[in-house]
Amino acid sequence: MIRAAAIVAFAATVAGVSAAPVPPPSEKELLAKYWGKTEGQGEFELAGKQLTMRTGGVPARGLLYGKGSNMPRATRPVTGDFEVTVKLGDAAPPNPKNRHEDSWPGSRAGLLVSGGGYGIEFHLYQYHQKRNGDVLDTLDRVVWVDTWFPGGGAGSSLVQVPVGKSTHLRITRKDKTVSVSHSFDGKEWSAPHTPRQDLAFPDEVAVGVFYAHSTYQIAAATFDELTITKPKELPKAEPKALPK
Repeated sequence: MIRAAAIVAFAATVAGVSAAPVPPPSEKELLAKYWGKTEGQGEFELAGKQLTMRTGGVPARGLLYGKGSNMPRATRPVTGDFEVTVKLGDAAPPNPKNRHEDSWPGSRAGLLVSGGGYGIEFHLYQYHQKRNGDVLDTLDRVVWVDTWFPGGGAGSSLVQVPVGKSTHLRITRKDKTVSVSHSFDGKEWSAPHTPRQDLAFPDEVAVGVFYAHSTYQIAAATFDELTITKPKELPKAEPKALPK
């Protein structure tokens, strides 16, 4: 009887150990799960699955600077064709009175793809132009796409962004062609725009979100609803009936 009681007590102890609660995942583990590898100079904060990036009070330089890029970013490796979409919520515009690098005060928040010396930054670009060396008070807000390649780069403005609108951004790679599109409601999307035909990305690239800033202010941008999927197949056209 004594031996049987000891066995029962031991079994209860083992059961109690195995039933110990598993500690919840850390914020670093959740960042990696939802957004990927975090890099750059800044802070990363999660609220549910929503990601806020915060610059560190120094210019946050983008892909243009190569190995000198220090902008906060979160990326994951993707192989083959893909479609990456994100919703950009709040993104702090540049303070026109703040000390800055580059031609004028500016901030860029959005999606990036990089690999093999090539890159795309597709983003909300907010900036103050200059006139005779003086920074203008007017804030320009545009959807902008930059492409980077060995030996150079190019950029273009696609559309003005209304104040108070969330900006949805999408980059698609299909059959080695990379295109971008945007939406202000997440439902109606612009026609795909191909910024360049000669972006020779390798099969595996880094895909994710970033926040670049040319000023010395501390600023934040918030991202949500990140998805990375395979591109949707377009419906095949029905064969036309031959004339009788």
